[in-house]
Amino acid sequence: MFQIERAHRIPGGKPIPGRPPRTILIKLLLSMDRDMILRRARECSPIDYQGNKLLFFPDFSRQTQEKRKGFTEIKKRLASKDINYSLQYPVKLRVIYNGTIQFFEKPQLALDWIEQLGI
Repeated sequence: MFQIERAHRIPGGKPIPGRPPRTILIKLLLSMDRDMILRRARECSPIDYQGNKLLFFPDFSRQTQEKRKGFTEIKKRLASKDINYSLQYPVKLRVIYNGTIQFFEKPQLALDWIEQLGI
């Protein structure tokens, strides 16, 4: 059984009908419970509850969020060219292109690689 330390909704009014429900933040006592929930959510995806798709995300520090945000434009470029990629924890872009896997820890390195290939 999970031990929830704190749980609350993101501030805001009642959701508009047809719009997604508000985000709920849950702080668990044990990090291994969080890891297990995230792993099971990936395995069981998509998860549907009363017609709403449930999504589970880890909460990152502001510093990590800012670093991850640096890859936003690069991810858009890769997606527009239908190139397989993922952003791995904490801040590492993984790109699969022509059967090879590339890892980038800095957005500029990824951008240089993309431009070198002419993508």
